Amino acid sequence: MEPEKVFKRYDIRGRYPDELDEEFAERLGKALSRFVSENFNKRIVVCRDNKQSSVKLKQSIIEGLTSSGLKVIDIGEGPTDYAAYLGKKHGCVSVQVTSSHMPLNFNGFKFMYPEGNGFTNDDLNQVKTNFRKKKFTQGEGEVEKVASTSKRRYKDNLKMTAMRNSSATVDKKVVVDTMGGATRKILPELLENLGAEVIDISDGKDEMPYRDPPNPKPELLDELKQKIEEEDADLGLATDMDGDRVRAYFDGEFITGDEVFCIIGQLVGGNSVASVDTSNALEDMMQERGNKVYYTRVGDPFVMQKAVDENVAFAGEPNGHYSVTEFVPYNSGTLSALMLAGTDIQEKLDKIPFYSVQRDSLEVENKEEVMDSIRNRVDQEDIISQKDGVKAKFGYSHVLMRPSGSSQKIRLISEAEDEDTAKAGLKEAKKLIRK
Repeated sequence: MEPEKVFKRYDIRGRYPDELDEEFAERLGKALSRFVSENFNKRIVVCRDNKQSSVKLKQSIIEGLTSSGLKVIDIGEGPTDYAAYLGKKHGCVSVQVTSSHMPLNFNGFKFMYPEGNGFTNDDLNQVKTNFRKKKFTQGEGEVEKVASTSKRRYKDNLKMTAMRNSSATVDKKVVVDTMGGATRKILPELLENLGAEVIDISDGKDEMPYRDPPNPKPELLDELKQKIEEEDADLGLATDMDGDRVRAYFDGEFITGDEVFCIIGQLVGGNSVASVDTSNALEDMMQERGNKVYYTRVGDPFVMQKAVDENVAFAGEPNGHYSVTEFVPYNSGTLSALMLAGTDIQEKLDKIPFYSVQRDSLEVENKEEVMDSIRNRVDQEDIISQKDGVKAKFGYSHVLMRPSGSSQKIRLISEAEDEDTAKAGLKEAKKLIRK
């Protein structure tokens, strides 16, 4: 086994069964158990998405955990926010068996702290060290099945949180595409409970999940768009495999991730945390309300750890990850979807300051060397942030230049008050990188 291939920055992902299998999962359970026993109590919540391989991997990681002395609270199948929510309720670490939006031949694991937010890279690396060096403990653990009322309470809290932050009722016709993932039995039910007329794309599908990859990217949601047109629906909502992302289709187009973030900001209010690639529109809106936006590196663990540290009201990233922390400081596509359905979207969109956002990337030989060069050549007075790469002024544009986490690329995001200016900023940043 080569942990370097599957231990990523924020979670564990690999091809099943080539890069990770049941043997890997059992060994991982032992490695995680050592870390949990040394830093937290000896209880742990375990959940899975609904892929066939997840059933086997969950059983195997439970065997590793219990053989090392942990008490496992097996909560069965559900989205990742369900694992985080119950981990917080029980005051213990939680595990989700999932590879989220990756292709269906992948699987993996996510770990959350007792507060509900995801593991940082430092702690994930400690689990990796335990795994690689076989630093395990021995013990006699046990498995406790979760109470039958737990999922009902989870759904009730989702519903009540949505109602507190949007409308008590949803008077809309809504098309839902859950990809056949972990929210397939939850999101349509809760929307109907709130009064929506729901058209569920999963109805009539023989296999679950039915989308590969189960990723709510606009280019993969043609069926959603078609169904909205056929049904003359008011809104389309899509979530990914483990339910931590959401995408919305409204008035003939997909709402951008930044726009969704701004809508949630209007609904929730209060201080927030955002990744550094978030549009300036969010900060403009929140400052008008007297609220502060804290910025972090791109990546869910960074965002959510800051959200816990600063005790903010909401947090997220423009990639579809959003959290209302009174529920749990973890991304909930379900909660975000319910809140979108329960508000006047057009009214909220009209209140968002306009910024043109232009994105691109450049392939380079050595991204670290290129980033060092950028830092040396950008005028220090023009630097806005160095939390993740370099965000700097290029004329009237703000351009973020950051190294890709998965390839030898520099990712570029240019933002300005009009499209031409944003494109000009992008062009200038590319020239700087290519020098």
